[in-house]
Amino acid sequence: MNPNQPDRMLMVYNAEEGFFNALNDWAHKFFSPETYECPLCRFTYGMTSMLMPWKKFIEQQAFPVSFQYRPEFRKSYPQFKALPLPLILIEQAGTVEPLIFAEEIEATGGLTALIGLVQSRLEGRPPPSRPV
Repeated sequence: MNPNQPDRMLMVYNAEEGFFNALNDWAHKFFSPETYECPLCRFTYGMTSMLMPWKKFIEQQAFPVSFQYRPEFRKSYPQFKALPLPLILIEQAGTVEPLIFAEEIEATGGLTALIGLVQSRLEGRPPPSRPV
């Protein structure tokens, strides 16, 4: 086992959960995708489901990957309330820390580069280190 391997990765969407929110998100992505507030959602989901390259990437990880929406995350992790969403975090030995920040997700510009960034951070770690 890789000692640098996280126990879990957490993907946090800048979105609300629920049927009506999903319907609203769908409409927003359809009519004005460039202004959609969650690049993690925009890059990893099509109009109805998770994109296959992202799904395969998630399934290939040697650790669990979980997903949370903004309200649930803000309640569960108040120590990160100042960080803009979306956010990708890792948990290792009981410590949760950012892996990739919102502006980095946006800057990837799309799914292929996002997968590459996640892979490179998981393999090499640092950058993050920002006051919370």
